[in-house]
Amino acid sequence: MKKRGTLLALSLLLGMTGALTGCGSGKNGNDAAASGAAPSAQASGSAAAEENVTLKFISWWSYLKPELLKKFEDENPGIKVDYEYVAAGDAYNNKIKTLTASNELPDVFGTQGVTFESLIKTNDILDLKDAFQTPAYDKADKWGDTINPVLVTNMNSGLTSEVDAANHVWGVPFGAVSVVVVYNKTLFDGLGLTAPQTWDAFESNNKKLKEAGLIPMSYANKVGWGDWWLRFLLDQSTRDVTTDDFLTGKAKVTDPGFVEAVQKLKQLWDDGTFDPAGMTNGIDETQALFVQQKMAQYMVVPENFVQYLQENMPQGVELGAYALPAWKGIEPSRTLGGASNIVAVSAKTKHQEAAIKLAKFLTSETTFQQLADSDVVPSTKGYTPPEGDKIMGAYAEAAEKGFIVEHTPGDEAGIKLFQDALPKILLGNKTIDKALAEVQALIDKNAK
Repeated sequence: MKKRGTLLALSLLLGMTGALTGCGSGKNGNDAAASGAAPSAQASGSAAAEENVTLKFISWWSYLKPELLKKFEDENPGIKVDYEYVAAGDAYNNKIKTLTASNELPDVFGTQGVTFESLIKTNDILDLKDAFQTPAYDKADKWGDTINPVLVTNMNSGLTSEVDAANHVWGVPFGAVSVVVVYNKTLFDGLGLTAPQTWDAFESNNKKLKEAGLIPMSYANKVGWGDWWLRFLLDQSTRDVTTDDFLTGKAKVTDPGFVEAVQKLKQLWDDGTFDPAGMTNGIDETQALFVQQKMAQYMVVPENFVQYLQENMPQGVELGAYALPAWKGIEPSRTLGGASNIVAVSAKTKHQEAAIKLAKFLTSETTFQQLADSDVVPSTKGYTPPEGDKIMGAYAEAAEKGFIVEHTPGDEAGIKLFQDALPKILLGNKTIDKALAEVQALIDKNAK
């Protein structure tokens, strides 16, 4: 699915790759999950108390430091955590495959994408449906009620109907990938500007920044981040359109709503909103422009990217962040991203109660408060970032507003749209009508 591809692309840029191979939607013998019957293992949250338990836990999340897990151990005498960090990508994928094959899958582990579904189908993941009805780690509320429902929906949308996610809880979102605009508040203050609450204010700010001799906004198309802008605009002008609609002929890239979004992007480009070298600039070049205070705003994902900015800005420069306001006033103004990382519990754990407790801890507000310095977007509902941390507040707000689904064609047509048609349109090498007609012709050809 194109939607899943977009989320995984964001994850890759965060160093949390989703390219973990698996069996995808093929049948792997999990007839219970496929039919909606009770799964082979379900967490009730009512197991007898255990003593002197050692839980095995594995993930690729480099920001999980020993002191965080030590906090869990201190709060839960008798439970020790044997944590193993494995680098993302093939190393992690191969580790999980080996452990699964030898029936040694850790009690708690990180997963995502097709690997997540594959492990569900082989009955290797514990159903947490009942556990979701028990108290959260640090609140009296039910665990399930503390998790951002938008992220749960997003997580489940990446699964096929075979695993019946609507009637099971196969995992819990751990953090979120979302996109916001980080801005140089010191420059804004000097020009009398504030973070925009409306689209008109957004465009007005960009005009004033341009007049002041600054590059108003990043584009970073070398790594595909320029694509984000059209996706944001399309979510306002074609919100009900999906990738499948282009395959069935229900939607066309030459439809008025699609054309209107491209026209708006072209207008922003021609007005000088974006980095003039943004078509070829990547992350390194864009970060340099922002740190040197030549660029005032940077649309960016969180974690190590934001950390770099915070650590390298000149002394005394203050940063802020905001979620992009709705271009056409359609609320909520959604962001790109979703539930990239998932905490799962092994269906074969011998320490179910302790394993669930660790899973609750990892997905608690307590943990995300501890991870605030690493700029991890929380997956808890109603998260309150540490006082004064306006950047994390913006990422959390963006995630709670929901995530954009794809409103563009997939496969060859999608590649042509973003890698050929759009750059030519923005650079003035081809008209909007002609470029989009070529993309539509490719869609029509492939549909035959």
